[in-house]
Amino acid sequence: MDATPAEHAPADADSIEVIASAWLAAEGELAAGSGNPTQSEINARALSARYDEAIRTASREDLRLAWEAARKIQAEQEMGSEAWASARRLSELLRGEYQAADPRSGAEPAE
Repeated sequence: MDATPAEHAPADADSIEVIASAWLAAEGELAAGSGNPTQSEINARALSARYDEAIRTASREDLRLAWEAARKIQAEQEMGSEAWASARRLSELLRGEYQAADPRSGAEPAE
């Protein structure tokens, strides 16, 4: 079973990394054609809208914290496993959002 941010932070179901992880999982399910395709599409669209809202209203610091949480989740997975690959997709998505919020546009964030 893939590790998700929800397993690491159940008290904060509205955190950006939890929403992003759920959205990526829903998109994967839709692309795989598993389950009920109509419901899968509804779920993916709803999560996409929720993710867009979370990103749009997040501060740059919120985006940094979400990216760091995603990196921590990835580090806890066995490298090369399916769970690691899923966590990597999440980390890269949130890294991109964080970098896009940089007013210097394109500058590499300091670690």
